[in-house]
Amino acid sequence: MKHIFMLFLLTIAAAPAWSSEADSFRFYKPIERAESEKESMVAVVLDGDVFFASRDGLPDLRVLDVEGKQTPMLVEKVAETISSPQRSEVRSRVVSLKHDNDRLRIVIELLNDESGAEGLTVFTPLKNYERRVRVFGSDDDFHWLPLEEHGLIFDYSRFMDVENREVRLTKNNNRRYAVEIVDIDDVRESLFREMTRKYRGSEEVEREEKSVFELRPFRIERIAFWKTRHNTRDKRDKKTDYYAALSQLKDDIIERITIIDVSSRRQPITELTLETSSRNFQRPVRVQVPVVQGGRSEWRDIARDEVSLIKFASFERQSLTISFPEQRSEAYRIVIENGDNRPLDVTGVTARGNVYQAVFLAEPKVSYRLAYGSATAERGEYDAAAVLAPLRAAGHQPVEAGLGPEVEIAVFDSAKTALKDIFGNPLVYGSAIAFLVILLAWALYAATRRIDRLPR
Repeated sequence: MKHIFMLFLLTIAAAPAWSSEADSFRFYKPIERAESEKESMVAVVLDGDVFFASRDGLPDLRVLDVEGKQTPMLVEKVAETISSPQRSEVRSRVVSLKHDNDRLRIVIELLNDESGAEGLTVFTPLKNYERRVRVFGSDDDFHWLPLEEHGLIFDYSRFMDVENREVRLTKNNNRRYAVEIVDIDDVRESLFREMTRKYRGSEEVEREEKSVFELRPFRIERIAFWKTRHNTRDKRDKKTDYYAALSQLKDDIIERITIIDVSSRRQPITELTLETSSRNFQRPVRVQVPVVQGGRSEWRDIARDEVSLIKFASFERQSLTISFPEQRSEAYRIVIENGDNRPLDVTGVTARGNVYQAVFLAEPKVSYRLAYGSATAERGEYDAAAVLAPLRAAGHQPVEAGLGPEVEIAVFDSAKTALKDIFGNPLVYGSAIAFLVILLAWALYAATRRIDRLPR
């Protein structure tokens, strides 16, 4: 019994050692850097293989040198500085206005030596209209060049919340523009009707109802010209394309929805974009991910939006991207609410998401590799962030390095991983302590019995 007791104590004592050695990784990729002859700050962008094999939060990433020693690193989301285009209105004044039958011609001049407007917006209080617009440009009021001959402004709110008040112009350097709006008056049926009743005595013998039509002029509040300026620089999360495949598509006629199942590889995705051959639609849409609750899997909404594609004559506008908070799921579901409309012809789905990188200080002439994919590894506690911050503030920027082909570690010690799972379990430790207490009590009882048998 004494030997058993000592063996059990050694087993329990060795468990932490096994646990600390059990941070085994299934894969690694060599880090390929161009300048390895001198020390440098290196940044390695994580790819799809790394995301697919690593756990949420990326605790199972390690940068190892040739001896297998850990190198302090910082895993961070990559940001990029961009020049944000901003539309700004150009000041202008009306030079002349002419009304010829059903055509309205307005000549407008840009002020403050501005030129080269990229487009215009027609502001009107009217609803439910459609007007053709032609725009010409000139520098001398004699020679007018067409900049847009098939413009269309409209408001279809009677049928759908769709409108367009803008007309884009071809590239130009003009200061004066002639805006021609065709069919400025329209005839529409009034909300009121004319009713005539004829009586013979107190009895109505005839009733006549007539629809009343009214002439509605096209009221314009103002016309604003605008240009796009690139004078604002912002920082935003850098995006890249990630793998996404359409795995199943189902049109539910009863629920009047289309269900699109999408498979991915656990990349940090923030948006999905539909590919479709349909046009002239606007539909509510939801994006869902699977979650396990109460022992069963169900779909949970992570985003609600609308997708649309309107293409009519020269007008085209589309919004097919659904954005949502970053997710690392292997499956996504897109639910399109069709109502009484025909289901969309969805041909594919694309995905984009955030970019992450591992940054570390590399020694000269030392090879490194990125190890990943462990069910037990805990997040490394490094001081890399504190070290890299002043270096970056002083102007040092990381040198980008690539990742080589994935290598599966042949000697993946599953036994150690299993031991960590066993001895890292609080129930196992609790049972072991209880067993030791019982064993100790039994040993004390046995010792007391032996003492009582000693000759007095």
